[in-house]
Amino acid sequence: MILAGGESRRLGQDKAEIRIGGEALWQRQARVLRSAGADRIAIVRRPGQPAPAGLDCQRDLGRNAGPIAGLHAALQAGTSPWTAVLAVDMPGIDADWFHRLRAFCRSGVGAVARHAEAFEPLAAIYPAEASQEIATRLWRRDLSLQSLCRSLAEQGRMVVVPLAAADARRTASINTAADLRNAAGESGSRG
Repeated sequence: MILAGGESRRLGQDKAEIRIGGEALWQRQARVLRSAGADRIAIVRRPGQPAPAGLDCQRDLGRNAGPIAGLHAALQAGTSPWTAVLAVDMPGIDADWFHRLRAFCRSGVGAVARHAEAFEPLAAIYPAEASQEIATRLWRRDLSLQSLCRSLAEQGRMVVVPLAAADARRTASINTAADLRNAAGESGSRG
């Protein structure tokens, strides 16, 4: 599932449609997930946001709930034991990221990377069993994804995969014009 329901207040444009290297970010993330072995690709958007043609679209159920609402919609729409989620604004994540996380998944257990500062909940693999915890937190308005990942790890529902400091830059999100310039520059240098 590609999470693309944010309002992009700081950037001022729909991140899903931003083009880097001639490719819209939603297309790039769909390609990454497909290359990682996803059998079904969908995008999660807020109600009223346009959906890209040719891509299944799920809608956030919670208003003003941030990314946990998108995560909830993604898991509700899931049809397999695990759901890989990838934020549309994280162009540094590639298929190898998900291959690495997948190696830690087992029945009822997903995987999330963690660097020195935080979990990376928007580039993770969630087990279907996490759905109820996410729904409960959304209902309680406990919207912290860091707290969610910590809780799922404590419950044995998520394996925490240490992320080397050198790999932490891969998790950078595009939130500002400067971030976009940096991402476009890195894309050009990768060639």
